[in-house]
Amino acid sequence: MGKTAIIVDDHPMCRKATALAFAAAAPGTHLVETGSLSDARRMAADADMVTMDLSLPDSRGLLSLSEFRDQFPDLPMLVISGTANPAVEQELSVLGADGFLSKEASMPEMVEAIRTVLGRGRWFSAGAQDAIEDADRTEVQRIRTLTAAQLRVLRAMSDGSLNKQIAYDLDLSEITVKTHVKAILKKLAVPNRTQAILMLARAEQ
Repeated sequence: MGKTAIIVDDHPMCRKATALAFAAAAPGTHLVETGSLSDARRMAADADMVTMDLSLPDSRGLLSLSEFRDQFPDLPMLVISGTANPAVEQELSVLGADGFLSKEASMPEMVEAIRTVLGRGRWFSAGAQDAIEDADRTEVQRIRTLTAAQLRVLRAMSDGSLNKQIAYDLDLSEITVKTHVKAILKKLAVPNRTQAILMLARAEQ
């Protein structure tokens, strides 16, 4: 039986370009296209590879990708995104992606990247690979150490709410909110609320 690959991108032209690259890299591969992360989750159990954009309507960027990877740890994943820099590639690699490709990549490069990841190889730029080798726990991994309650408080903080308002909105005591904030700053290894909010924004971009 032939292989199946899922192309996840909300832009039809990008899906078409990726499909053309698959036709050259792995002829005969059954391709399934979708523009949503939730659809990809439903189909991933039967797939042999997934290509995924980071900016999907129902995605929270790197945080959602991390959750997807936890759900499907052995599925070869190539991220194809308009956001291209070694720091993003490093984050993606540590979170479990098998490769990264810019949407500005040439067709031959896209073909080679797909062929490599489908064959269970890795595809990252040289600059990102150097950073990956020295990588510590990523920001997304730190955010994922937060409990559900702490994450709700952090999201409320990012809306600009102060402790008193957060306590009212989440039906908590103000002392409980203060305890959560203190734990959040410690887990994220940041000195203040602003840095914690910025870290969440980067993870969900």
